[in-house]
Amino acid sequence: MVKPVIDGSADSILRELELADYGEHNLLIYPHLSALKEIYSRYFKDRLETNKEIILFLSTYQSVDSVRRTLRSIDLDVTRYEEEGSIVIVDSVRGYFGSESDVLSFVKVLSKRGQNQGRRGSCVIADMGSFYLVRKERELLKYEVSVPLKLGGSDDSLIKCKGFCTYHQKDFNRFDENEKQLLFEHHYRNLIITEERSKLTINH
Repeated sequence: MVKPVIDGSADSILRELELADYGEHNLLIYPHLSALKEIYSRYFKDRLETNKEIILFLSTYQSVDSVRRTLRSIDLDVTRYEEEGSIVIVDSVRGYFGSESDVLSFVKVLSKRGQNQGRRGSCVIADMGSFYLVRKERELLKYEVSVPLKLGGSDDSLIKCKGFCTYHQKDFNRFDENEKQLLFEHHYRNLIITEERSKLTINH
């Protein structure tokens, strides 16, 4: 059953990320980059420092180095976690369009790695703005519709990964109402951050 659209503050949406089950293909819409920074920083810090998950982050509107600086600003040892393979930070354009292997195949590899290391699973947060940067908006909709609500199919074969396709509100607004509804129907949880300003001060 498709979940309803849930909107709220960064705090309430962060709880939804934590509650999401492995295998879910979810949607996350953010109003500005500082809100996304707050969400991913707090989520990554909790999951990495408690050794719960392997993280894959595909960033569009921050460079990989900028993401690292953001995480270091909250005292996360990014170098250590990258070296041990607990977090993988990728430029979204390169991740979706600059590699022979697709993102879902990489997710399966990370999911397997997590299971072998005794983690609960893995998490991928992918900013879909990359499709706009390379002018492939139509392909974006086709891609989203092609990904099932539950990754892997039946409950017995679920990929132990929770996925969040993230959209800047301005990018999401480029869709017409029918297209927005189609996107909502093809994600398990539909989450929208609505607060004006994030509470956490994070370096750029």
